[in-house]
Amino acid sequence: MPAQPRQKRAVSIALAVLLILAVFIYHGSNTWQAEGPVLSAPAVPEVAGLVPAVYDIDVMLDPHTGTVVGSSRVEYTNNQEVSLPEIYFHLYPNAAVFSQDVKRPGRLEVTAVGTDSGQLLYAMEGTLLKIELASELSPGEQIVLNLNWELTVPDYPGRLGENDGVISLGNWYPVLAVYDAAGWHLDPYYELGDPFYSEVGRYRVKLTLPNNYKVAATGNLTARRRLPEQQKELVWDTSLVRDFAMAVSDDYAALEQQVDKTLVRSVFLRGDKAGGQRVLKTGAEAVEFFNGAFGPYPYDQLTLAATGFYQGGMEYPNIVFLARQFYGLEDADVLDYIAVHETAHQWWYGVVGNNQIEEAWLDEGLTEFSTILFYEQVRGRGQEEARSLISLYQAYQQANGDGKILRPLNEFPGELAYTALVYGKGCLLFLQLREEIGEELLLQVLQTYYRRFAYKNATGEDLIQLTEEVSGRDLNSFFQEWLH
Repeated sequence: MPAQPRQKRAVSIALAVLLILAVFIYHGSNTWQAEGPVLSAPAVPEVAGLVPAVYDIDVMLDPHTGTVVGSSRVEYTNNQEVSLPEIYFHLYPNAAVFSQDVKRPGRLEVTAVGTDSGQLLYAMEGTLLKIELASELSPGEQIVLNLNWELTVPDYPGRLGENDGVISLGNWYPVLAVYDAAGWHLDPYYELGDPFYSEVGRYRVKLTLPNNYKVAATGNLTARRRLPEQQKELVWDTSLVRDFAMAVSDDYAALEQQVDKTLVRSVFLRGDKAGGQRVLKTGAEAVEFFNGAFGPYPYDQLTLAATGFYQGGMEYPNIVFLARQFYGLEDADVLDYIAVHETAHQWWYGVVGNNQIEEAWLDEGLTEFSTILFYEQVRGRGQEEARSLISLYQAYQQANGDGKILRPLNEFPGELAYTALVYGKGCLLFLQLREEIGEELLLQVLQTYYRRFAYKNATGEDLIQLTEEVSGRDLNSFFQEWLH
């Protein structure tokens, strides 16, 4: 029986409502897709001899002004055998590089520090925050510190900064300095290399921002909800990680692929879909290969995010920053290499840490070797990539003579020396070690290194001793020749 006019009108209205809802749901799902699915909080492994710090960070981001208003509740346990009268945090956004020749200088201002019992005296000097404790923190004792702070994100194409449609938040909040057998490590922010040294910790980060912005971040997204005034709240929880980083844009889209137990995600600006697809393919292949070569990646997700970082790529736990400038077809090979390199860092830096200031060769040289290994066994053209590193190192040698790679960042004379020696010669060290003991034994070394030092900070000496242990050989002269 044909519908009556009134019925037709009702049906038309219903269809219109459904259409509007469908459009809303479609766009809403795209927003959610860029941030990934809501996951359960990750499992947190135990590490012998370490009670990790716990960060509970609550921040509000205004993308239009580049400001972040935040508070941190930090549980810190004294894992050393001496009492501590003070505690130090790094304030990396206060480095000079973030305020020179930029329209909006970067700044991280701490406005209050205390415990649940009252306020504490503190002082900011350069990139350091010193907190005087009311009484010394005994070995094994825990303290909970409450910090209020405000961040201005610089107009700058770096790890931290706004550029090319993306707000990159790397090394952006007050982070604990490391205290070890050598005491507090209070190095400044060197402009060369990755001037960081950090212990693992657990994080819960709650972010409020306009709901049309999408976020890629460390950890598992465990909650999200819409707020009044077109705002939203996102919450991430992490396993044991060395840092927490985010990338934010109102133009992000995403693709994802499950690889073993890890969701690999490519987050990119909408005009760069082809580049985003290539990054996903490469990232997924790299995770699968490194899982087999070194040991399984222990986290639930890994995001490769396009950012305005001009130096190619930067590693953070569960997320890497990739330079958007390389997402065009003409730079496909460059982007591919950077994506593999930064993914390898998830094993060497992310899970197995080291002092990147004192021994940059340890993670960078090993990461470059891992990248070459991937190109050999997955792409079938590792020799071509290795030749580029060899050429770089040889060119430096011819112009400047050889140089030692075992030195702190501030002792490298410049970017060329750092790159040629740490990346080039550092990678060649591992390639030559493979010739010396064979690939099978070297992979056994790296698999053991990965298991033994997971969530810890290893040293070059740790790796040397382990190599001798597994190979049954005295390799002291080999490493002396390459490192010094």
